[in-house]
Amino acid sequence: MKWGVCTTAKAPLTQLLAFVAWHRAAGAAHIWIHLDDADEVSGHVLNQLDNVTAILCDDAYWAVLGMRPNKQEPRQSYNMQRIYAEAALPIIAHVDVDEYLFCTRPIGDVLEEWDDDFPFMRVAPAEALNDPSLPDDIFTARQFRLPFPNGMPAETRMDVLGDYTALLKKNMLSHKVGKSFFKTGIKGLIPKIHAGSFGKKEPPLHVPVNPEIVVLHFHAQDKAAWLDALPHRTVNGAYRFNEPLAAFLEEATGAEIDAFYAATQVATPQLVSALAKHGLLVEAELRLREKVEALF
Repeated sequence: MKWGVCTTAKAPLTQLLAFVAWHRAAGAAHIWIHLDDADEVSGHVLNQLDNVTAILCDDAYWAVLGMRPNKQEPRQSYNMQRIYAEAALPIIAHVDVDEYLFCTRPIGDVLEEWDDDFPFMRVAPAEALNDPSLPDDIFTARQFRLPFPNGMPAETRMDVLGDYTALLKKNMLSHKVGKSFFKTGIKGLIPKIHAGSFGKKEPPLHVPVNPEIVVLHFHAQDKAAWLDALPHRTVNGAYRFNEPLAAFLEEATGAEIDAFYAATQVATPQLVSALAKHGLLVEAELRLREKVEALF
């Protein structure tokens, strides 16, 4: 089954190339990258690659809409909806530039077996754990944490997160709902960032999560970048939806934030063992630098 990937990105060229290299190796038939900063140099390089389309989101691009949306989320949604309406592929996934679709067998085979009537397939997120011992790989991690499933006992959650359980009720810093593969050609379907709906103001449809594919999310594997992003994330970003976490991070001392990060986001033997024991660990070798080199 042929499938493609759509993203909206503002990132260094090395990260854009890593995203392309990974998803081409994973079987994507086409990759659309909307350059949110309209970087002409990155666009030129990306457009030299087979089956890759880079779109400069400059003033001329947004003139069709009448204005550039101020927030990132509506820009992402608009870009995905435009590709969804125009693309010839039967299935398109929407993911971010720091997200990597992963499966232990070919993704196309899983999609070929997709036999339910749902218009999109949800895949769970798996957040990267920081491992300082690893050599830089553009996005660097080998171990990833899955969300707590609904109904997981409190003692199990405590076994994983200890004193920080109340701050991460689903075991995730960022989004918990994952991302989606959308069947194209479905009249009235509106793909959004994580899921889809029939009608722009309607809530997303409830669709079960596919157990085989996950989206590896490099949300906090770079501690310096995570610290730099904290002010935005607690006020305007993902953490604003988790009030206990946002309040803790806004009021905590530097030492308290360091302790929180070390206990919940670093691939320590204790955390990795607890995640594995409860079926919450994903392990993957990405080898992104090797894959980027193979592009040229």
